[in-house]
This record gives sequence, structure tokens and C-alpha cells, in this order.
Amino acid sequence: MLIVQRLDGAFHDREAFDCGEPSLNQYLRALATQHRRAGVATTHVLVDATMPPRILGYYSLAAAQMSLVGMSAADQRRLPRYPVPVARLARLAVTLQEQGHGLGEALLQDAVKRCLALRSELGIHALLVDALHERAAAFYRQYGFRETAEHALTLYLPLGRG
Repeated sequence: MLIVQRLDGAFHDREAFDCGEPSLNQYLRALATQHRRAGVATTHVLVDATMPPRILGYYSLAAAQMSLVGMSAADQRRLPRYPVPVARLARLAVTLQEQGHGLGEALLQDAVKRCLALRSELGIHALLVDALHERAAAFYRQYGFRETAEHALTLYLPLGRG
């Protein structure tokens, strides 16, 4: 059974994680715990309940804001004329051995559910992501993320109207 947990640097094996992208590996190993302590981002790891220290994938979330200029005209309706609060999906990665088995989708679903739950407590209009490359951007587009007008690799997913 797969479960998502908040990263525990003393418990989860960050060193063994390899997604094939050095910057994402390095973030998990060296910065994720520091960012949690500093209140910059939280990191959530996907593990198998039978081997919980082994990280199969992870994502990080952070608070952010988004300019209306980056949104489509339809998405700008009924919003204030200043930057709106969003959550930033700062990173999402799956270990090389598990890529292609739907774990990226499972992590993304968990991140969206977490943001929707927060939306009733804290204003969050959308989930924003800066894709590392076009292949990653295509992954997000298939789940309804829209390109910003500012940058083709920056995408957002409106979280609905409450």
C-alpha cells in the first residue's frame, strides 16, 4: 500500500533517491529539511507502507502569488486587480525505478487534494508550477494545467470557485 507522508529527514532515506534529474535529487538530499524548518516549503514523500524509509517519489509545496497578467481572461474574472495567492508545486519527482507506473500522477493528485483542503482555511486560488522542461510541462498540461502568458514552462491549475 502506497502512502504519502511529510518528509522526516531522520527517518526517510534521502540519499538513495535518484530520479535522474540532479537538481531534484540534490534538493531532496540537502535542502528539503532546511526549507521546512525555515518555513519556506514542505516536502511530502510517497512510500510503500511495507518499506517506509524508501522514498518512491516526492513533491514540495510553497506559498506564492500570481499576477493576473499571467492568467487567461476567463480566469481573471471576479478576481481582485492585484496578485492572487496560489500554492507553488515547487518540485515533483519519482525515482527512476518507478517512473512510468503512475506515481507522478498519484503525487500530483495528493498535492491538489492538499491545496483544496487548505483553500477553505487560507486563500489559494490556483496551483502554480515551473516545469523544468517541455516534457515536464506536457505532463502537467494533460491534467488541466494552463500556460501563463508570461512563460510557456510556467503553468497553473485553477482550484475552482468556492
